[in-house]
Amino acid sequence: MYTKQEIIIQSYREGKSQRVISRDLQTSRRTVKKYIEEYENQIATSDDIEYASSQYLGTAPVYKKRACTTLKLTQEIQDTIDKLLEENNQKKQQGLRKQMLNK
Repeated sequence: MYTKQEIIIQSYREGKSQRVISRDLQTSRRTVKKYIEEYENQIATSDDIEYASSQYLGTAPVYKKRACTTLKLTQEIQDTIDKLLEENNQKKQQGLRKQMLNK
């Protein structure tokens, strides 16, 4: 796996496009774009460019986590599942296997 440093160095020093870099490094184009944008933002907001670039390149990538809610099995859902299973059993008895619900 390639680091942020390699992606940014290739993009700025060699003048390659993001698509070419992503193809060469076999990473997502969105990842390359994200690293380049983060680097440019870090440089733009800092007074000392050398310190900002070394600070950014030395940190690990940050991933966004989605806030997922856990689903609970309620009585209403259980009743619906039981109803569908009963309908499947009736279809099976009538010889309508292709009309049964699966998964």
